[in-house]
Amino acid sequence: MMTGGQTIVIKIGGSLIEYGRAIIRRLNDFAADKALVVVPGGGPFAMTVRSLADRVSDDAAHWMAVLATHQYGIFLANDEYPVSESLETINKSGVTILLPYRILKNDDVLPHTWDVTSDTIAAFIAHKLGKKCFIKLTDVDGVLNSRGEVVKEVYLRAIRAERTCVDRALPGFLLQHGMQCLIVNGKYPERVKAIIEGKYEDTCCTRLC
Repeated sequence: MMTGGQTIVIKIGGSLIEYGRAIIRRLNDFAADKALVVVPGGGPFAMTVRSLADRVSDDAAHWMAVLATHQYGIFLANDEYPVSESLETINKSGVTILLPYRILKNDDVLPHTWDVTSDTIAAFIAHKLGKKCFIKLTDVDGVLNSRGEVVKEVYLRAIRAERTCVDRALPGFLLQHGMQCLIVNGKYPERVKAIIEGKYEDTCCTRLC
């Protein structure tokens, strides 16, 4: 699924903010001949927007939340890694941290609701790049069953997003565009490396398909 010499979209969740810069460094180590496009989550920056949501319109809250991902992205880059506001300026190898506001403004198709978060934005970016899968790094091992065990595969048509670590709009977006998502715990670099190398079958993760 993930093979060499290609572009891979990776969403880094706000839950990983304490580990985020270390994750970026490891991703850059793993990149080799791959272009790793990092879509930042919103983290505490988006939570600030949520706290103000009842004072602004849905449209205003949407764009404020998108800009919150820019703050997380700049935090992750910390002047050490390139950032881009365009799909055309993504580096052909190594890590590029994507700031999505201008891209979304120019192709404003996602609903302006809290059902859409950086999960669906990452899927949207992957779709724009012609990719059928993206990787979501978060602070849990994947989707868990009632016994707390990681479920290896979850079918999108049966998924209940409120019981997973993805936003409500993601399953529908993936289904609409024939896409998949691999969910892996970003605190375990060896798992992330395995996913990038296409070895998800033998890795602790969940595939939404």
